[in-house]
Amino acid sequence: MNYFKNTIILLIALAASVHAHMRLYYPPPFAASNNPHRTGPPDERLDYPYNCCGRKTVYPCRGYLDLLGTDQGKPVATWPAGSVQNFSLVGGGTHYGGSCQVGFSIDKGKTWQVVSSYEGNCPHRKGGNNAPEEQIFQFKVPSDMPSGDHVFAWTWVNREQEFNMVCSSVTISDSLEPPVPGYASDGFCGSSSATARADPSANATLSASPVEQGTPATPSTAGTLDAEKPFDGNGQGSTLRSPRRALDRHRGRARRVGTGQITDRGITHPAYMARPGFLLANIGNGCKTPKETAEVKYPNPGLDVVAGDEEYPLALPEPADKCGAYIFRKATP
Repeated sequence: MNYFKNTIILLIALAASVHAHMRLYYPPPFAASNNPHRTGPPDERLDYPYNCCGRKTVYPCRGYLDLLGTDQGKPVATWPAGSVQNFSLVGGGTHYGGSCQVGFSIDKGKTWQVVSSYEGNCPHRKGGNNAPEEQIFQFKVPSDMPSGDHVFAWTWVNREQEFNMVCSSVTISDSLEPPVPGYASDGFCGSSSATARADPSANATLSASPVEQGTPATPSTAGTLDAEKPFDGNGQGSTLRSPRRALDRHRGRARRVGTGQITDRGITHPAYMARPGFLLANIGNGCKTPKETAEVKYPNPGLDVVAGDEEYPLALPEPADKCGAYIFRKATP
């Protein structure tokens, strides 16, 4: 009887590990276990890919934008426009990389603007899946981004043709620097479609360099991040009396752990609303990314592009005319 019981438990655990992938850790997502404003049970499926396991997933943000304007949807971080910030990842398995994008919505999820694309090695191949301090990435908040409470989103496409999107509520405060001159190429302005392209000749690649060569910015102290189980140096859960101390430890590791750093090369960035939207793929919209042999090269990544480690080649999704529109579905109860 015990053998049968243990076998069932093992099979359940293996099934969970197959479906569990990565999710956003900082800033704490809606309904996540480390979100300080959550009042109900955490969503244990935030790291599952979209439409996994016979369940339809609501786009965008897994249906959690309904929390905006409620206590559970309060901002978890405050970032000044123009500042360099970090996001981090955690989950059940990195799938040995993939490609990611991060961006914002200033209209509660109706449209999206990508601020940074990571082509390959996202999540970090050599980083642990259960150690967010080993999965830290940098991006720059646009200097001309409107202030206010907005939605931050992270998307991931892995080499198994899976897509995930996880979102957080954040506050953008006044800019630390003057707005940069902008442009709108090809008449594109503020669409969530990845098929509207900015000037491809203007695209520049930002090199991924280790932190040891510079000091990355850390999440703003004006925000709130209270990890229920902060991670020790071995990536194991530990308990501290002070959640603020846990946050300080997380930030301290952000200064030491290698990340794809943003390098300012004097690039003239487009105006905020002229930035491209997210690539939407592998979610029933007809757009498919390469499987197993390559990582995604974004059709329209924007100007802030962090290069991967080139362990896998990059390939565009196909067909291009299908890689932006999404057929909305309601989630299965």
